[in-house]
Amino acid sequence: MATCSECGFAYGAMPRHELSRTLSEGGAAYGSRLAGDNVVLRARPTPEHWSPLEYACHVRDVALMQRDRLYVALVEDEPSFKPMYREQRVVFDRYDTQVPAAVAEQVKMAADLLANGFAGLEDAQWSRSLVYGYPDPSRRDVEWMAHHTLHELIHHLMDIDSMVGLA
Repeated sequence: MATCSECGFAYGAMPRHELSRTLSEGGAAYGSRLAGDNVVLRARPTPEHWSPLEYACHVRDVALMQRDRLYVALVEDEPSFKPMYREQRVVFDRYDTQVPAAVAEQVKMAADLLANGFAGLEDAQWSRSLVYGYPDPSRRDVEWMAHHTLHELIHHLMDIDSMVGLA
């Protein structure tokens, strides 16, 4: 995927030196979205679509998972990552019962931690190879993973905005 047809995110368009700051800013943006009405934040628009709160929990977990994957990719030669089991996490971690304000803080913290990991990378580290399982197992590099994670933050912020009336 070069450009997301839904949100317009273009992979590789953002320079490396902006990725960390933008990840951190993206994590902070969830705070205002999770300050609304608890009923709206917990409501699924359809049974197949997550609620705003569930999307935020997913983004938090993506950032934490990607941070771990980053460090593995910097140590191991061409690691292959297992799926994060995103659908199962919604149930196992009871996303729908979590406190929106706490999740907002957690998303910010997770995005900041990940941003810090990307912030000091050298050119050779950005180019380290890995096998990423989404959407299909493919050889990627650390820079692609940073763009993909930023896409997740931006895309799901758009999802939330459409449900809470900000889009």
